[in-house]
Amino acid sequence: MDRTLIIGNPVVTLGEAGIIDDGALIVVGREIEAVGSRVDLEQRGPFDKVLGSDSHFVMPGFANCHYHSELAVGPGLFEFIFERANVMLVHPAGGAAEEDVHTIVLWGLIQAIKGGQTSAIDFFYGRPGLEHFSAPAALQAYRDAGFRSAFGLVSRDENIYAHEADADFLARLPADLAAEVRASNMGYAWPVDEVMTSFRALADEWHGKDDLIHLIVAPDWTPSCSDDLYRRCVQVADEYDTCITTHALETRAEMMYNLERYGMSALARLDELGVLGPRTSLAHFVWVTDDDVGRFADSGAVASNNPGSNLRLSTGICRVRDLLDAGGNVGFGTDGISFSERDDFFQELRLAAYLQRTPAVFEVGRMDSLQLLTSASHSGAQAMGWGGRLGSLTPGALADLLVVRRDRIFFPPHRFDQTPFLDVVVDRTESTDIDSVMINGQTVLEDGVVTVVDENVLRQRVVEATERLYPLGATTQQSGISARIDPYIVDFYQRWYDTPVEPAYLYNPQRAPTREEG
Repeated sequence: MDRTLIIGNPVVTLGEAGIIDDGALIVVGREIEAVGSRVDLEQRGPFDKVLGSDSHFVMPGFANCHYHSELAVGPGLFEFIFERANVMLVHPAGGAAEEDVHTIVLWGLIQAIKGGQTSAIDFFYGRPGLEHFSAPAALQAYRDAGFRSAFGLVSRDENIYAHEADADFLARLPADLAAEVRASNMGYAWPVDEVMTSFRALADEWHGKDDLIHLIVAPDWTPSCSDDLYRRCVQVADEYDTCITTHALETRAEMMYNLERYGMSALARLDELGVLGPRTSLAHFVWVTDDDVGRFADSGAVASNNPGSNLRLSTGICRVRDLLDAGGNVGFGTDGISFSERDDFFQELRLAAYLQRTPAVFEVGRMDSLQLLTSASHSGAQAMGWGGRLGSLTPGALADLLVVRRDRIFFPPHRFDQTPFLDVVVDRTESTDIDSVMINGQTVLEDGVVTVVDENVLRQRVVEATERLYPLGATTQQSGISARIDPYIVDFYQRWYDTPVEPAYLYNPQRAPTREEG
């Protein structure tokens, strides 16, 4: 097996060894064999390859805890709160073939690698009419990219148009519009039995493949999944000893729906159904009450904060500081629509940290950078089913790591000598500073160049696939229905937005306090 020496000044292990100045590590095959001082490890040569130098630092790669690989290509900007976007999601005008799905997913993964990501929880809706909803093509793209995945084929079984029974919502519409909606594929809810059959077939072939792929269970989110579906997903996860991911408390309306229908919070409901636990990740997790914070921390589950997506979709701000202070596990994700469409995970993490710098308490400033990075790394590994084998650079761990250039980040010389190293990393590092990326012991990016595919050739394939899927000027019947149904969607949810809530974050006043109040 190939032996690679990786040099970093320092090596940020995010493990017991902490930060090793003038450090190095040895990778043999897929695993890290040794971590220590550069002087000591250099003596263990020869090596087939050497990465890094004293002008680089090394750290674990990022786990994207919530990702939609299908969003790598599509029309326009994804920017509506999900209850509105739910009826706008349409299949491509030109249909789709497995080859096009593979191309789209592979393109997104290459951008993710360049952005510092080495693994992802993929919330995959798929496409009807293709084998196993096109999942095999997507999984092959992961394998071709050498990218680690916890891959979930999504299931949903109720309330596919809005947060009430389908028949009740359709009754709100004019008869002709209701008939069009019934005949369309709006709601993208595939038959659950077919989804579960596909999951089993996929798991038999892919689960554990190359120690790079896990198949996980993915019930969509609390308004569109019945109690019976959640229980079924728990049973399947038990059977395959795998993880569960679901959207939870993403929006204000989702919070209100669960309180109104079930008389409890969405988190309490998931707890009662047996969903909540250390193997479960909860995507977005914004509309969390003080009671939820404690229940969440006690459960051992992982929250995926998707800061850029949450802002773009008018979802809100995840209570990251509160969750961590309570002892909870918090990972981070892009939702497939990162803050500035760059898939720069350093930028996403920085945004998440900055959003916690509220002016509510005078003496509270930045979050602890080591805590932030450790939570992101360890929680991501846990949520993907590789807890203890990923998330830190320690002997025996799988080799998923970044080699990052120091020159721009720490320029000009001596400016940051008195600043904690990790604070500078969190506040200043960008994806363009990444020199090399290793996943599962394979170097997938070296000297800033992707090694697993010819990116220029892939770019042309993306152009061709996009032209087939979204012909210039093409419209779909469903896009017209979406525009006509949108006013009814807005009207339906308005009452829950008229209900007052006590905010967790307050950034600036609506009015100045009076002398008496001050």
